[in-house]
Amino acid sequence: MNTHETHSTLTQAEMPLMRHCPLVTCGQEVKRGERIATSSTPGMGDIHTPVAGKVAHVDTFRIRIDANGDEQVDPVSLDDLSGSNLLITLLELGADLPQVNTTETLIINGVDAEQGVLTRQELFISSRATLERGLKTAVALYNPQTTVLAALKGTAQTLDGANTVDISEQYPSGLDPMVALAVTGREAPENTVVIGLETLFQLGRIMETGLPIMETMITVGKEGKIVSLGTPVGQILDEAGEVIADRDRIVLGGVLRGAAAASPSHGVGRDTSAVALVNNPAPVAQDAPCVGCGECVRKCPARLDPSMITSYAEFGMYDKAAAEDVDVCFECGLCGFFCIARRPMLQYIRLAKNELALAQAQSGEEV
Repeated sequence: MNTHETHSTLTQAEMPLMRHCPLVTCGQEVKRGERIATSSTPGMGDIHTPVAGKVAHVDTFRIRIDANGDEQVDPVSLDDLSGSNLLITLLELGADLPQVNTTETLIINGVDAEQGVLTRQELFISSRATLERGLKTAVALYNPQTTVLAALKGTAQTLDGANTVDISEQYPSGLDPMVALAVTGREAPENTVVIGLETLFQLGRIMETGLPIMETMITVGKEGKIVSLGTPVGQILDEAGEVIADRDRIVLGGVLRGAAAASPSHGVGRDTSAVALVNNPAPVAQDAPCVGCGECVRKCPARLDPSMITSYAEFGMYDKAAAEDVDVCFECGLCGFFCIARRPMLQYIRLAKNELALAQAQSGEEV
């Protein structure tokens, strides 16, 4: 596999929003690196434009910018910052960082969650110096007693300052709760922070440049690419020689946990690990009733009852989904994969989580 940075000319960038509040309006001129949306979720970084230009569209889900210049924001000096001041600045610059009071164990998840997604493996190869810089920053932020790198078994990958724990390649061993279980013996241990290798990459980039996050590593086919955030997925596939046909699906992420892009203009976000074209006209899931086979319950590694959770979510009974511990689900997608009725299991689970999070946020605003 090859890894390289892409420097494609972006004529338009579309920045996906996930619980972010837009800070710009249509027609506004922006510089490259300017903050265009602020996070409404603790631990989630803000969003910055990767191009200079004019804001063409703003709604709840996206901000689209037409590129027409090269003016850029000035780098931020981070040398004199530490503790909470450094954390706040890094979040403002786009880093996604869990917020905890005390950290006993810091776990760096260097395992790609799904087969076919090779982003973290490529970061080890192409960006080791940036990762090392990012790890130093993470250790300074969290001040853990122990730092552990979770690495794919057989790869012999290491990072200076971290003990290495081998993780099986069998799915879903690479998901954060399963990695935490392998390291600590518990899926949700107290005083433990698990961050992905891409977060170290983000931290390292910020510390190296003083600029906000405007790029990310993704997998396209069997190749790792560093691309600008907001790059339309259609452009990425076109440059990879893929031809999008009617009724094809563009999948962001892996087969089990990925989400479909809304359109070829859908922009790459910080959470996009891969971009793939699925040439299959048949629907992956369909609006069908649960047949009560119990297969999803038997396959669930979190020992939940996905059939009940998704049924509650389907009919808007989110409080009952919460009572069934939907928050414990780590979204491996196995329930949907094995569902013989082909119900959109993972989609219902994510819907319930999102609605519960929105309700909690609104309740907090009212207090």
